[in-house]
Amino acid sequence: MSHACLLRQMLDRVIFSSVSAPGSRSASRDPKERFLFSKSMDLDHDRTAFFNARPSIDLDLDTRDVSFDIEAMMRDEEGLISASHINKRSCSVFTSLEESRILQTLLRYPAPDSLKIKPTSWLDGVRGIAAFEVYMFHTISCWHTIFPAWHAEPDQTNILQLPALRTFFDSGGTSVCVFFVLSGYVLTYKSLRWIRAGSRQQVYPSVASSMFRRGFRLYLPPILLTFFEMVATRFGYAPPLNFTFVAESTALAQFLDWIKETNYLVNPIYNFNTAIQGFVIHPKYDPVIWTIPLEFYGSFICYFLLLLLARVPSNGTRMCLVAMFAAFCMFLGAWNGFCFSTGMLIADFNLAQDENGTIPLFQPSRFALVWKIAFLVAFYIAGFPTLSYPEAHVLPMFGYETLRSSIPMSLNMEDHSRFWWSISGVTLLFCISQLPQFKSFFEANICQYLGKIAFSLYLVHQFCVMLFGFMMQRFILGLFGLVQNQGGFFYWVACGIWYVPFTGLVFGIAAQVERLVDAPSVRFAKWLEEKCLKMYKNML
Repeated sequence: MSHACLLRQMLDRVIFSSVSAPGSRSASRDPKERFLFSKSMDLDHDRTAFFNARPSIDLDLDTRDVSFDIEAMMRDEEGLISASHINKRSCSVFTSLEESRILQTLLRYPAPDSLKIKPTSWLDGVRGIAAFEVYMFHTISCWHTIFPAWHAEPDQTNILQLPALRTFFDSGGTSVCVFFVLSGYVLTYKSLRWIRAGSRQQVYPSVASSMFRRGFRLYLPPILLTFFEMVATRFGYAPPLNFTFVAESTALAQFLDWIKETNYLVNPIYNFNTAIQGFVIHPKYDPVIWTIPLEFYGSFICYFLLLLLARVPSNGTRMCLVAMFAAFCMFLGAWNGFCFSTGMLIADFNLAQDENGTIPLFQPSRFALVWKIAFLVAFYIAGFPTLSYPEAHVLPMFGYETLRSSIPMSLNMEDHSRFWWSISGVTLLFCISQLPQFKSFFEANICQYLGKIAFSLYLVHQFCVMLFGFMMQRFILGLFGLVQNQGGFFYWVACGIWYVPFTGLVFGIAAQVERLVDAPSVRFAKWLEEKCLKMYKNML
């Protein structure tokens, strides 16, 4: 280890020894402050199995937006932060890689020690890791079909399909649920703090602002994405994961068809009934964005709950009512409503812990072992195979037979796997919120970076597969003299080689889309709201 690294570590110990307790990343003398710190192309299987995942786009906690919008204020509000600290990294090969100017320029990767870590930064990290899981879920399918259970059929013997291990590569459905739970958490956290502080009057303008901006925030980036995907169809590219696409005869006819499909995506007349129930309707030009309407209506569920319950005098009563609403959603089969409302419930519970840190029941450290065991169980369940095609209900499901038999099939769901995926997603986020060591992991540079580009990564990764991913795959397989789905040691070596340049290109494109599309859409929503408010005031 270099002298510079040794000196840096010694200074870290001296500077932070006065504020950190052993085993705690950022402990404080004050109990409350201490807590606050504390076969993809194989047509033999139903195509819907590929559409079970995407990252949420609702955790925009960026400091660029500082008005009453709830999400934007999550990072700005000084009252939320008892003592920010700078993300510290040890001297390592990975740190040297992080310090690369090429990485920071092309991928817009944050420099080491450049991030301010706040008590809510772990949410961004969870979002980023779940987004990366969605990326893995879709791209691994370019090399092998792994969504069926291990030995569901005689040829389904890939080691990646084994229970627990499959969670790393085939838990896209659970990732959707994690993002929806995160949405419910973030969209309500600030307002719940106001309610608990007795400032209920601030909830209403804040929620109104969020309602106005939400549609622009969610729909503008995917509309732009599908426009470029529509243009690509005129050059012979089929839309991602659309196996039945037929191009129109002329460019004008294609453009008009895109206008029609965009109307289907954003118009409640066409999508409300299915989206509010959590059903899947795949947009023609990018089937992956089927979750956008679910995200939109799920957000409004949270807003309506805030407006209805803001004046409930008892915090316990409010939490019980939200819990009852969540249970009712699951009873109706509306797994998306269940996820959003339980996210709100977790946020409220975490705030109760902040206020009652000295009460044993509210001290996470007293139940750390329980939360770790629950996390491991939820992680295992996260890899539950999809039931989106009929054969999955009767084929062997090694490691998951008991879970499958315990699903209440009377629920109104198009894929009953979402019952366990939802429960898993809720449990994972709750357990992370109770374990400071886990939260510290999600505060790492790489997790924070992935959280920043999560929405853009979700938008572009399948388009990139169609544009150049398959071409790169054919080239690398040709170098090894292999063919698609051949299997074997060198086949998976080729897969690993493919991932390196492809992932770098996709992350670089996602970073630029975040800068040029995602962030401007947030600013546009803010600008439009200000213009409308100004116009309204001038009319009075």
